[in-house]
Amino acid sequence: MLDEEKLKSSEKEIKVIGLGGAGCNTVDRLYCLELKNVELVAANTDQQCLENVNSNKKILLGPALTGGLGSGGNPVIGQQAAEESFRELISVMKGARLVFLTAGMGGGTGSGAIQIAARIAKSLDVLTVSVVSLPFSFESGMRSKHAMEYAFRLQPFTDTLITIPNDRLLNDAIASQPVNRVFASSDDYLVKSIQGLSGLVNAKSTMGIDFSHIIRMMTGKGGTYISLGFGEGPSRVTQAIDQAFNHPLVGDISLGNSAGVVVKFRGKLSIEELNQGVAYVRSRLSAETELIPVVSEETLPDGRVEAFVLAAGIGAVPVHADYPSQTNTQYDEGLPEIQSEPVGQFEYARAENKMEYLEIPAFIRKGYNVASSS
Repeated sequence: MLDEEKLKSSEKEIKVIGLGGAGCNTVDRLYCLELKNVELVAANTDQQCLENVNSNKKILLGPALTGGLGSGGNPVIGQQAAEESFRELISVMKGARLVFLTAGMGGGTGSGAIQIAARIAKSLDVLTVSVVSLPFSFESGMRSKHAMEYAFRLQPFTDTLITIPNDRLLNDAIASQPVNRVFASSDDYLVKSIQGLSGLVNAKSTMGIDFSHIIRMMTGKGGTYISLGFGEGPSRVTQAIDQAFNHPLVGDISLGNSAGVVVKFRGKLSIEELNQGVAYVRSRLSAETELIPVVSEETLPDGRVEAFVLAAGIGAVPVHADYPSQTNTQYDEGLPEIQSEPVGQFEYARAENKMEYLEIPAFIRKGYNVASSS
């Protein structure tokens, strides 16, 4: 017999947390899609901005610190605000098996708060995918420096870090659109990832895969690539696969030596088309790559076929940034150890009152994974 309470708690195993202005805008756009079995959480230091966001849950970060007036573009304030609200962040992540974190890097709240959210997810042993945008090249100076530095510092605490430079929005296919649609297209990768993973887990499939298998693949060594493609016409299957393997916002990533690849086909396919599609994917992978085909027989408009690709263990490319040779060691006790790389002029966020600082759990201040030790 299945326990009814367990069934209820497993309904929202995927959660999306948008941090800061850009992250909340993404959550607001996702809310319009009415994604099934996905809980959307908006978290910001700006109360007025938060009130205008559509989401399932909202968290005002650092109300005592900022008074709901925002972080003033200071990532240290954003980090302190998230530390103040760590109980609320823990509460929304409990029960999740997969958490997407999203933020725009370079500002205050998103840049500072996303690392704290990632540390909390890590402490709860929740599989975490962070999707962050980087500033346009014309936004040079402190904003670009903050973006790269805080993305670099986020990396050790997330299972998969996906950075999307805003400059990729300037390609010919997107740049001619109105500004609001251009920024909406930057959410395309996250939307497709969530739709694909949610459908992979929750939809009825002729050939399927369980969530535990997906988690095992994604928590293995290396990074994860997630994308969705569509195809129509005589070559609809290969067209969908090509589109999924080459997302314009992610850039060139070699998937040939992935440890494992899940490809899900959605649509009315013949067994011949399925065989051709699986063979086409196999031709692009090494002989050692585990390939798992999944099929969901649904009728899509205009006879289209959807291909969702999840490639795990691809050897994640680290975020690199140029940092000053001098390091501010004033608050070194709170800094994570990151392969002895210089960390730049960075003051770790702490409460002004030392006792308040010590109340912050060690796994947030220093990145410990308390779940595994307890």
